[in-house]
Amino acid sequence: MKTKFNIEYLPMLAAFAAKNDVRYYLNGFHVKPHPEKGVILTATDGHCLVTIYDEDGFSDGEYIYPISKDLVKAANKKYLPSIQNIFINDGVAMLTSICDILDTFTTFEALGIEERKLITHIEFINPIDGRYPNAGKLFKSRLSDENLKPASTIGMNVNLLSRLSKLNYCKINGAVLHLAEKNSLIVVMGLKKEIVAMIMPMTLDKSESAPPADFVNHAGHQPAEPTAEAATESTSTQAQASAA
Repeated sequence: MKTKFNIEYLPMLAAFAAKNDVRYYLNGFHVKPHPEKGVILTATDGHCLVTIYDEDGFSDGEYIYPISKDLVKAANKKYLPSIQNIFINDGVAMLTSICDILDTFTTFEALGIEERKLITHIEFINPIDGRYPNAGKLFKSRLSDENLKPASTIGMNVNLLSRLSKLNYCKINGAVLHLAEKNSLIVVMGLKKEIVAMIMPMTLDKSESAPPADFVNHAGHQPAEPTAEAATESTSTQAQASAA
């Protein structure tokens, strides 16, 4: 059981994973090998999800890993080495900047003193036994031609939108939003478009989908409307000018 990926993705996965859900397999993140290279990481709580492609990652199988608070805290530490990966090997998770960890690693005890200095956190971790949801099928459905009609109105839990701020890349470089009628909000970001999030829509009735009340037309400072007397004087002045 060996898995490696960039540690910057762990806090993003933690923000979208379920917390103490009876569907215990959602209380972690899913990892699987990409068909060609790297790994695909996914986390969801059933209301929103994020999936990330790490082309430099590795996994020798498909796993669901729990996310401990200590591991997330270690991943969020400032001043970590520029290249930092999480490496999971047979029940042990380590944060390390050893670039060739897969080639050199046998056991922690076998690492040299200098290599050990490149490990900033270590803890035990065991996969969650369960079957993870088929997120790929959900994306295929949402991105089909039938479901990509332009949206006019869509309901959205704004608390779920705040999850997007946890995707650090989004804070600096923004994101591309895909919004379609009777559909989900799909967010794409990353230099290589490697981070994709989805937020499920709310069901709206007719009253909820109505446009905002007309008070919005009076928002902010606006020029005062002329009184009836002023309007009469203006009309009279214009008539005199025309007669002249």
